[in-house]
Amino acid sequence: MQWKDKSLYFAGDSGYNGHFKEIRAQVGPVDYALLPIGAYDPPFIMQASHMNPEEALQAFADLQGGALVPMHFGTFDLSDEPAGEPLRRLLAAGAPRKEAIRVLEVGEVLDL
Repeated sequence: MQWKDKSLYFAGDSGYNGHFKEIRAQVGPVDYALLPIGAYDPPFIMQASHMNPEEALQAFADLQGGALVPMHFGTFDLSDEPAGEPLRRLLAAGAPRKEAIRVLEVGEVLDL
């Protein structure tokens, strides 16, 4: 989505693969990337439709994103990982670009 001078990419349910590089090639870098980080375990069942936190970071890099807004975690017990694990793993793996990760509180508005 484009709004004024900002772009927002909403991944929905998506596993990681090369399509994120293709998207960036078609639309350019995105300012905000809303990417799923949960419901990834066990991978042999979930990987086609859900990314783990490290894959979300790779997708974010592929998109050349400005800010990563993690989603699809900590709400429903949909898979085998503990509820708090996705965000802990994302923050641990994303330490070099921690300032780019925007974790929103319930009901918080993302001000573009």
